Amino acid sequence: MIRNQKAIQNQNKVYQFINCTRCKSTSFRKNGKNPSGTQIYICKRCYKTFTPEVLDVNQEFPETSINPKLEYSKDVWDCRALGVEGGVGKSSYKLNFVPIKQDWLKQTAKTYLKVCLSSITFASVQEKLGSIRKLSKFLAENYPDIIPENIDRDIITEYTIYLASQKLASSTRYKCISDAKLLFDAAYQYQWLDVRRYLVRPEDFPKIEKRLPRYIPEEVMQQLNQYLDDLAEPIMRMVLVLQECGMRISELVNLSFDCLLQDKSGDWFLKYYQFKMKKEITIPISREVVRVIQEQQKYIRKHFTQQEFNYLFCANVGAIRPNFVPSPHVMMRKTLPNHLNRLAQRRKICDNSGNVWHFQTHQFRHTVGTRMINNGVPQHIVQRYLGHESPNMTAVYAHIHDQTMKEEIAKFQGKVVNIAGQVVEPNDLQADIADLQWFKRNIQAQALPNGSCALPTISQGCPHANACLTCTHFRTTTEYLLEHKQQLEQANQIIQKAEANGWVRQVEMNQKVKSNLEKIIARLEADSNDG
Repeated sequence: MIRNQKAIQNQNKVYQFINCTRCKSTSFRKNGKNPSGTQIYICKRCYKTFTPEVLDVNQEFPETSINPKLEYSKDVWDCRALGVEGGVGKSSYKLNFVPIKQDWLKQTAKTYLKVCLSSITFASVQEKLGSIRKLSKFLAENYPDIIPENIDRDIITEYTIYLASQKLASSTRYKCISDAKLLFDAAYQYQWLDVRRYLVRPEDFPKIEKRLPRYIPEEVMQQLNQYLDDLAEPIMRMVLVLQECGMRISELVNLSFDCLLQDKSGDWFLKYYQFKMKKEITIPISREVVRVIQEQQKYIRKHFTQQEFNYLFCANVGAIRPNFVPSPHVMMRKTLPNHLNRLAQRRKICDNSGNVWHFQTHQFRHTVGTRMINNGVPQHIVQRYLGHESPNMTAVYAHIHDQTMKEEIAKFQGKVVNIAGQVVEPNDLQADIADLQWFKRNIQAQALPNGSCALPTISQGCPHANACLTCTHFRTTTEYLLEHKQQLEQANQIIQKAEANGWVRQVEMNQKVKSNLEKIIARLEADSNDG
């Protein structure tokens, strides 16, 4: 346990710990390290994470005023002392140069990143420092006494091989090589180092693998929605907003209290600021999400005045339900995924392979984009909805599901296609007998309003069977009354034939469909008569 006012000396630095800024507790524990390598601590009482203040050995108290000149002379920079904004919703404020072993590389990195701080975000500078530290580690392990003028193409080639041996993703290796190139190019141009020109060349960069969007599978989303009530109310509302709007977590936690707009027609819009794009966007939203946001507005005003807190979502003291005690601070980025992953572990929310799903907040953004593409929304509309600057950004989400591809090809060709988009030709002309075709379409599957399911009788029951007619999110109107009646008639025929042949599973599945259809038809007819 780490107590208040206890100083710990480590690598010629002294850390001075103070009371938790949120709850004033003096009890902490270690909680990993941030991208710059600085130790993160977490309060055992309110779960707030923080990094300690760094002191000089002869310094009695932390440096509290903004003093960039003094900060730049240190081996660990605090962006707050530099007057630079940290990442939105992040608890990492430090740039740690201590792990860079070569003095010449450390000083050059400081000079280079000092320039970068004037043009890019602090989080991006942290990533660049991480790349430079990887380069330093490579040189220390393989060329411990190397000087800048001796770095040549052979060494750069060895570095690319070294990165590949670390089992890093191709995008990470690309970033490390790119950061090394930018560093050496700047060092050559501004004569910070005596290095050769064009040390890093285009052939050094790995080909970045095209990755599919990290969307949440429907079976996982259904399980999550099933257990939403297990979450604290503010967390549950955050999930509902994410599922429809697909915003980034930094945008969600910084949503303004007054984020709703309504036009003359009574339709609603959500206004929020995109920190990555540095712009404000407005998107149309459903009335269901409007009600969710209005409930959260009441929740915030119940606990805080406008002067105390003017954001839609707040932090909390006591991270696990039912101990959610609102605190007038912006919620940290990792709070929401922590809640969701605890829920996934507790409720065994799994994918089709039986693996417990690991939630990441950006998955909701990928899911919204992928759903819109697969529901026929034009890509330029998806681009505007998600606030992308270019079509290339939206193209990442433009993953066409196999089922969507099958349906679109079938429309184009007017033929039956399989999941791979291949035309299915009949194997046996006798199979075209009307009664056998009826059997294939109806007994081997459930009645569907727009076709049939080819799931064989011997397979396990499909969890998505007639999903719309058993889903709480299904909506319909009198416009589709005739289709519902036709489907009910078809379901009754299937049940009669299935009962006559003793096909129990088909009876059970279609009885559920029949029951829901009868309720839907009765209500729609009543509404039609009232009109």
